[in-house]
Amino acid sequence: PAGREAQAAFGVAGVYVERLMVNARHIEVQVLGDGADVIALGERECTLQRRFQKLVEIAPSPSLPEALRQRIIQDALTMAREVRYEGLGTFEFLVDLASSDLPYVFIECNPRLQVEHTITEEVTGVDLVQAQIALAAGRHLQGLGLDPAQPPRAQGHAIQWRINAETLD
Repeated sequence: PAGREAQAAFGVAGVYVERLMVNARHIEVQVLGDGADVIALGERECTLQRRFQKLVEIAPSPSLPEALRQRIIQDALTMAREVRYEGLGTFEFLVDLASSDLPYVFIECNPRLQVEHTITEEVTGVDLVQAQIALAAGRHLQGLGLDPAQPPRAQGHAIQWRINAETLD
């Protein structure tokens, strides 16, 4: 029956099921790539949201255990390497800290600058706007002073609070 409903509604009979993650954390890994090399500039947490809009961003995530942080970052880098990523991107994950069998899943990659990029800039000292422009102009990570083997480590924490305009009835 589900396949018939999907066919009727979308013209495709395929159906997939997503795992419920009751207390999921939303984690983003900031990646830069030049088509040959990729580098991760840490992660941000944006779990607090309203109506699918992020309200609070924190870099680095205060909730991730270090071993899990490294696994997520390595998986983001693996995906970026596989596609020979070029430019700036945000690889997003849902994290279930209570799960031992599947502690996180990949959501999507946003191949662009996001409004919350400034907190990554604050903790790494890397100007992401200039970096993406330089990469688009053909520069390489090494030429920008970014060594994928020695990425900048986060210094301190940064928090971004957003105010979203809404009409309340």
